[in-house]
Amino acid sequence: MAVVLGDVLTGFSSVPVDMDTVNSASLDFFFIAIALFVTDYLAYVTFYYSAERQMKVLRSEALKHMLHLDIGWYDEHDALQLSSRLTGDTVKIKDGMGQKLGDSFRSAAQFIVGFAIGFARGWDITLCMAAVYAEAGSVAEETLGSIRTVASLNGEKKAIGKFEAKVVEAEKENIILHKMSSVVIGMFIASMFFMYAIGLWNGGWKASQAKASPSDVFAAFFGVLMGTASMAQISPSATAVAKAAGSAEELFAILDTPSVIDAEKDDDGIIPEACLGKIEAVNLNFTYPSRPDAQILRDYNVTIESGQTVAFAGSSGGGKSTLIALLERFYDPTSGTLYLDGRDVKTLNVKWLRSQIGMISQEPVLFATSIFDNIAMGGNDVTREDAIAACKLSNAHNFIMSLPQNYDTLVGEKGVSLSGGQKQRVAIARAIVRKPNILVLDEATSALDTESEKIVQAALNDLMATTNMTTLVIAHRLSTIRHADKIVVFNEGHIVESGTHDELLAIEHGIYRNMYQIQQLRTEEEHQEVGRRGAEGGGNSTKLPRTMSSVSGDTDVSASDAETNSLDRKPFGLKDIARLSKPELKYLLVGVLGTCVGGLSMPATALVLTGMLTSMTTQYGKWERSGDTSYLDSMYDDVQLYGILFVVIAVVVAIFMFLQTYCFKLIEEKITTRLRTTNFEALCRQNVGFFDEQENATGALTADLATNATKVALLSGESQARVFQAVFTLAGALVISFGFGSWLLTLVMLAILPFMVFGNIARMKQMEGGGAISDDLALPGAHASEVLSNIRTVAALGIEQKSAEVFEQLLEEPLKKGSKEAQYNGLSLGFSSFIMMAAYALIFWFGAQKVNDGAISFTELFRTLMAIMLSVQTVSSASAFMGDAPKAFKAGSTITALQERVTPIDSFSQD
Repeated sequence: MAVVLGDVLTGFSSVPVDMDTVNSASLDFFFIAIALFVTDYLAYVTFYYSAERQMKVLRSEALKHMLHLDIGWYDEHDALQLSSRLTGDTVKIKDGMGQKLGDSFRSAAQFIVGFAIGFARGWDITLCMAAVYAEAGSVAEETLGSIRTVASLNGEKKAIGKFEAKVVEAEKENIILHKMSSVVIGMFIASMFFMYAIGLWNGGWKASQAKASPSDVFAAFFGVLMGTASMAQISPSATAVAKAAGSAEELFAILDTPSVIDAEKDDDGIIPEACLGKIEAVNLNFTYPSRPDAQILRDYNVTIESGQTVAFAGSSGGGKSTLIALLERFYDPTSGTLYLDGRDVKTLNVKWLRSQIGMISQEPVLFATSIFDNIAMGGNDVTREDAIAACKLSNAHNFIMSLPQNYDTLVGEKGVSLSGGQKQRVAIARAIVRKPNILVLDEATSALDTESEKIVQAALNDLMATTNMTTLVIAHRLSTIRHADKIVVFNEGHIVESGTHDELLAIEHGIYRNMYQIQQLRTEEEHQEVGRRGAEGGGNSTKLPRTMSSVSGDTDVSASDAETNSLDRKPFGLKDIARLSKPELKYLLVGVLGTCVGGLSMPATALVLTGMLTSMTTQYGKWERSGDTSYLDSMYDDVQLYGILFVVIAVVVAIFMFLQTYCFKLIEEKITTRLRTTNFEALCRQNVGFFDEQENATGALTADLATNATKVALLSGESQARVFQAVFTLAGALVISFGFGSWLLTLVMLAILPFMVFGNIARMKQMEGGGAISDDLALPGAHASEVLSNIRTVAALGIEQKSAEVFEQLLEEPLKKGSKEAQYNGLSLGFSSFIMMAAYALIFWFGAQKVNDGAISFTELFRTLMAIMLSVQTVSSASAFMGDAPKAFKAGSTITALQERVTPIDSFSQD
């Protein structure tokens, strides 16, 4: 572009205008426009497809590997962080491998070519400008790395003060950072004008000495300008690539982690023809890998015959559940041996071993799918008839058939749509379809209310009575294990007592006897308390919270609750934004003054740059034609004058850009603090039922708390500043174009201005990340989080491969959606490059004809061109920021609705 622009100036320096040269240059601009459209589109789409497909494979393989890591590894790692690796970190990796990588190559190429042109057309001008720009770049680099702290939430009223203190602390730190960054921004922009002054002054001096033509000077100037601008643009792209490398390193470290116990390998270990269910532990010792100093089992010995029901009792942490974990091979013993049917479990195939065990835990894990799908996870090729038969055995069939969708009813996240007893019976059905030879009941009824416990216990008793499974019961309520064949009592990793219920009660001062008597006393007290409350209540029924009720409850009541607990969102607009800014009115007025001067700096630059360009071109042309050196002297005087004006603009802009940036950033921080604090207070004030609604899930509310205030504040701060600046810039540009330029050319440029603005918006969105592909990982992320946070259940059921396949299928939709967006973004990006070059081609071709016809002068042509072109960037920037206004209005509506919501029970009320 710089070379072609130099050719244009050469054509205009002739009298009359050299139309062949100008037309040829205009045609070159148009060819460049077409080439950029094609290459930008292809580059964007190619880099996207490459990155997206690699990410799909990486995400699938990463989850698959994570699901097959041993449970001991999970004890030392946070499952939610692993889920974040699959979503957040892989988005960063994709971003760094996709268009940002392409942008880095592009910017580097522009830098090299720009400086090559500069050196070719004026090497000393290039060195002079580069020295100044390097100093500015080093100052700008100091502003990188500011991080905003997000406070932790705990839902207590006491936390409001703590939360507010954290937010205010972050506000103070950010304001200090904004004050520093505002100084840097002002200095950086001033340095740009200093660079213009020094570079053009040096070029003007060379031209006055007849050592370079104006076309060489401005070709070198614009070449270096584009080259340095490309290096400024490479910063976000290079940062994205660096972040991608860091995220990839952490993710690949997990992928390189071997699994000590891996159920993925089907051919490892012995697969016996049958499983009788005899279990024998010989001198077992065990400590958890995450707690090597705390020994759980000490010389543990026990024998469980096939078909026996053996219960384990004892204090919490005594080692009751550890034998089950070793039997499932979640861990291996530190020493000693655990046998199944006479074989060391470490010699058995892990997948086969776990398939022989049916686990029913204290808090049953149901996945966010249908009841049938949850039951089918218990075995291979489970039919609906198998599921129904299992549910009849677990006393679950009747309540399932009363649900609207029967077996196809979705249970929700963690089975939230079902009551505790219902979830437990579905879990029992899942264990039954597994047709296990060993049944494990890990405090299966301890979390249930009395009524639910009776139903579930009856289902378990029927199951144990009708099958010949070896049953291991970890007991909390000792009354549920009275009929066990053997009861083993633990204390600090040792077996201290063993026998039947009656035998253990006969031991005077025995641990089991003492535990049983204490529980009996508590049970009697509970029954007396229930009777007393019933008498006081007069038989009136008490409505349970929604989380304690079944989905089969009254649908009218549920609908009423949902309506009560929903938010009544009202329109939120510019008036509300102005209201939020009112407390900072004095900063707003100073900021507007800064935007006025900053906005007018671009039209002023157009005047100065045009004056220098036309003076050098016309005076140099006169010298060439006449040989009179006085024209060169006159040109140099003009160059010095315009150089001084650039310096004046630099100083003024530095001061007022500081005021603009600092004031609007301060407004932004103040509003963010107020909105976050009041929003958090409003959340804490809500009734419990409000949080039971799906739209008010904890994750959604905390995400809103973190982002909604920022969205609204951004519109009140930086976006508002950009709008004011754009208004002043456009107003100044129009005054110059109509008053001191060509009204005809101005009208032509205004006709194509919307297209140029749209093109610039597309490019800025892409550069800032807003134009990146929307990586919609909500469903895949939820699935990954669900299976990783319930890894024990996943491993026990042996559904690692199924879970990985579901995850891979869920990744298909974001890929398809992203492919469509990539096409649109690629076309938009290509169009943004095309329209700018095509505009230059049109203006120079049309303007040359009008200059030749005498309708406009050379000065009027370039004055109009520069004024409008330099305003395009500012207007586009404001439009891009205001493009986020709908999101801000929606966020503001949510915040306002939450603050104004009248709660059924206001815990903050003094009444």
